[in-house]
Amino acid sequence: MKRHFGSGLRTILTIGLGVAAMVFVATLPAASQDKKDAPKGPCIGCSPDGTTTPRLADGHPDLNGFWGGNAGGGGASTRQFERASDGSILFDFGTDFNDRQICDDDSCIDPNEPPYKPEYLAKVKQISATYYGGTTPLDPQMDCRPLGIPRTGIGGMQIVQTPQSIAILYEGAPYSLFRLIFTDGRDHPKDLDTTFMGDSVGHWEGDTLVVDVTGLNDETWLAGGVGNRIKYANIHSDQEHVIERWTRKGDVMTYEATVEDPVMFTKPWVITPRRVRHAGPSDSSVDGLLETICTPEKAHFVPPSDKDKPSCNYRCSDVAPKK
Repeated sequence: MKRHFGSGLRTILTIGLGVAAMVFVATLPAASQDKKDAPKGPCIGCSPDGTTTPRLADGHPDLNGFWGGNAGGGGASTRQFERASDGSILFDFGTDFNDRQICDDDSCIDPNEPPYKPEYLAKVKQISATYYGGTTPLDPQMDCRPLGIPRTGIGGMQIVQTPQSIAILYEGAPYSLFRLIFTDGRDHPKDLDTTFMGDSVGHWEGDTLVVDVTGLNDETWLAGGVGNRIKYANIHSDQEHVIERWTRKGDVMTYEATVEDPVMFTKPWVITPRRVRHAGPSDSSVDGLLETICTPEKAHFVPPSDKDKPSCNYRCSDVAPKK
C-alpha cells in the first residue's frame, strides 16, 4: 500500500512486515523549507492552556481543528516513532503507542474482543490465522476500501464544526475520506442504502457528542491491521449499529463506542476507549491535514509458513534483554 502526501519534497519510508512491504510516501511542499522557523498561524480549536476546553458560541465544546497528536504524553505534537530496545525504529504516524506490542500470537492482544456467536467466531479465527506481521491480504483495506465505523478511529483527522453539522476529514482511512454528522435534530432516512461509513446523526449530552451510526454495509472490518491489538475483530453484518461518544477535555479527545450486531454478536461490544490530542497551532500546508492516496499492492504478500514460529515481529519482547 502506498500513501502519497501533497506534492514537492518526497521522503520514502519502507517497513518490512514479513507479509508485505508497506510504503509510506510522505511529501512536504518545497516552500515549507523556507517556513521552517516561521511563526505558526492562528490555531483552530486550540485550548488556551491545554487543560481548558474551548467552547463555541452555543456553549458546546469546540471540536474544530486537526487531531493527530499523542494523547499519552506531554506536548501537542504528533509522536511519529518509537525506538525499540535493539535500536530499531518503528514509524507510525499520529499513534499513541502506550507501550503496546505487536504479536502474531495471543500474548499481547487486547482482551476486550467482540462477543461473536460460536458459528461466527469460528470464521473470525480462520481469518485471524492468516495474519502475519500484523496484517493479512484478506483485510478489506488492502483493497483500499474505506475502513468504516468504528475502525476509522480518531487519529489524523480535521474536524469542521457548525451548530447544524460536523464534518470529519480523515487523512488516511485508508485514503483521504470524509463523513458528516448531522446535529440539527434530524433522524436517519427511512429508506437508507448501506454504505462504508453509514449515516450519522448526533446530539449533545452535556459536553459529550453522542453519534448514532446506522446503514453500514458488511464490506468493512471492525478492527485489524498493523499496530492493532484486537486480533479477533474483523467481520460484521449489515445490521451493525454503532453509538459513538466524543468527549473533549482540554486538548485531549476521548472516543468511546458501543457496537451492536444482532446477527453476529451475543451482546453489544463496548470498545476500549481511544484518545487523541489536538495538534495545536499549525501551518496546514506543512503539518496539518494532508492528501492521501491508497494504491493496492497485494502482489507482495507472503503467507505464513509452517516453519514460522509466533513472534512479536518488530518491537519484539520474546528475547531476554542483554545483561
